[in-house]
Amino acid sequence: MKVMKRIFLFTLVLTVFSSALKAEVVDKVVAVVNDEPITLYEVDKLMASNMDEIKKAEGASIKKEKFTDYRNQALEKLIGDRLIDIQMNQMKISVTEEDVQKALTNIMQRNNFTKDQLVQQLSQKGMSYDQYLVDLKSQLKKVKFMGAVIAPRVKVTDADLDEFFAEHNDKFGNFQSVQLSQIIIPVSATADGVELSAAQAKAQDVYQKAKGGANMEDLAKKYSSTPQLAVPAIYQVSQLAPQLAEVVGDMKPGEVAQPVRSEMGLQIVKLVERKTLAGEEYQSVREQIREKVFEAKVQEELDKYVNELKTKNYVQIKNFS
Repeated sequence: MKVMKRIFLFTLVLTVFSSALKAEVVDKVVAVVNDEPITLYEVDKLMASNMDEIKKAEGASIKKEKFTDYRNQALEKLIGDRLIDIQMNQMKISVTEEDVQKALTNIMQRNNFTKDQLVQQLSQKGMSYDQYLVDLKSQLKKVKFMGAVIAPRVKVTDADLDEFFAEHNDKFGNFQSVQLSQIIIPVSATADGVELSAAQAKAQDVYQKAKGGANMEDLAKKYSSTPQLAVPAIYQVSQLAPQLAEVVGDMKPGEVAQPVRSEMGLQIVKLVERKTLAGEEYQSVREQIREKVFEAKVQEELDKYVNELKTKNYVQIKNFS
């Protein structure tokens, strides 16, 4: 049930078509899947429904080659949908009217809509209530298919979560812990002129030595008044000084960062290891993050599955022109 719920929340996005296109494109066949045609009208209809997102990505003026790329993507989406429809029919996947009514109630509750308000919203988008129910039934059928065929192919591991967090340090770095070795070159917060220049030169010299492979603890004993900080220790990123957390977020294990000025002085840090994500805050959002990873993996597996279906079915793509 948890898998079905995840897929439902992820896939239940109904497409609203709002553009009326010229009659001459309605019957122009741009692809054939087995013996079922896909028309240019269907492609441009799907394009119209996503035009706001396309304009957001490309700006109000879309270059011809970009427009063609998006059109090709729309065609590939329709081919994939058609292949899945064929597969669902072969598997005899069905949805009852009771299923539709339960989903409809859930949607209205989550959006705090009455039926009249929903009808009004649909009308503003150029869709009738009856057509909405038809589309909803189609989406629910696909949800069942995803749960039966795609979800079992998806596995989300702790390593997947760690990788996701590493790639999104700007959003989730505060939930990480890191093992650091530090060397502090003392300098007062008000230092400037000769005093600051001398401290900066000393810090730069230490940085170059550490970067060259010198032992951090040996350097700290020679140059720092707090050599104990050079012993690798674990810190929550959220507890580091903001300027230090920003630097650490971009580092890889084994790297030494340029000196950073903080309240403690000039800090030279070496990232020993980026630890497994932990902490109460992280645990509170862990399942939300797992959902994001799960959704990405579902899409990957769906793409693979569609490619498998292409090899087992007849697919012919014609020229748009």
